[in-house]
Amino acid sequence: MTGLGVFEYVKLAIFFASWLYVPVAPVCVWLIVKRKGAFRAGAALFLLCISCLAYARFVEPRILLTAEHEITLKRCGASSGAARVAVFSDTHNGLFGNAMPIDRIARRVDAANADFVLIPGDFIYFLDPEKYPETYAALEIIRAPMFAVLGNHDLGLPGPDFRVALSKALPHAGVRLIDDQALRLSNSKFTIELVALSDQWDHRQKLSLLMAPPSAPRLVLTHNPATMKDFRPGRTADLLVGGHTHGGQIQLPFLTCAMTGVCGDAAYGLRSVGDVEVFTTSGTGMVGLPMRFRVPPRIDILNIHYPSCAETGNSF
Repeated sequence: MTGLGVFEYVKLAIFFASWLYVPVAPVCVWLIVKRKGAFRAGAALFLLCISCLAYARFVEPRILLTAEHEITLKRCGASSGAARVAVFSDTHNGLFGNAMPIDRIARRVDAANADFVLIPGDFIYFLDPEKYPETYAALEIIRAPMFAVLGNHDLGLPGPDFRVALSKALPHAGVRLIDDQALRLSNSKFTIELVALSDQWDHRQKLSLLMAPPSAPRLVLTHNPATMKDFRPGRTADLLVGGHTHGGQIQLPFLTCAMTGVCGDAAYGLRSVGDVEVFTTSGTGMVGLPMRFRVPPRIDILNIHYPSCAETGNSF
């Protein structure tokens, strides 16, 4: 691992100290059986607490879900269209060994038979660049075209800046990095304009890409969905896809929302912000603590539909 500071070593200490659950849990069970009264109640409460932590550390990070979402865009096209899009984000490979393995993600994404794949960044979490090829090689099995942007951790916000190393390694795995580029994706089922914006925290986003009138329904790919706050009149988009939030990662009722300020479908899911649909994926990896609670790793499948202008009576 590269660029570790004091806080990262503390996080690693927590990661390895979690194995103490294995000897401590049986002791708690023994106390519950052998003792009575307040001592038994205290042991039971302590066991419940550490078991929740053990679940968040050992079990939930290894649960990989696939969720399907139906999204109908307001903008019409020259003809009606439908695209099946796989989305996964925030794999955060590196510091924590319990992060969801890339090969499991790749197999699940490939099985989804998507038209294309969007990856809103944060590939690494203090991962040594020498390990990039072996870590991401499994993505090669995904047959659908993959488009990605880099996230704040990839850019050294915080940690070392590895954008150059990632830009060299990921294309070998079939991932096309398209930060601040606009593409036209088209086949027999759909025609879509894809605009990719670099990470908001890096303050280099080419928002002018949104000023040009779209030639088809426009999707925006970026790491941080808070980019919506930087949209101004005339910057046109139909659907923005992002990650960054981890869905809260450790989702405690009321508390997580109060502490992070990212709540409900702003943390994970689909919401409308003005005329733009915003989808935030909850990611597969972890930062801060090596735990997920009530937010298991997830791959999202967006079934995107839009009508033809002839059907709606509108002009594009």
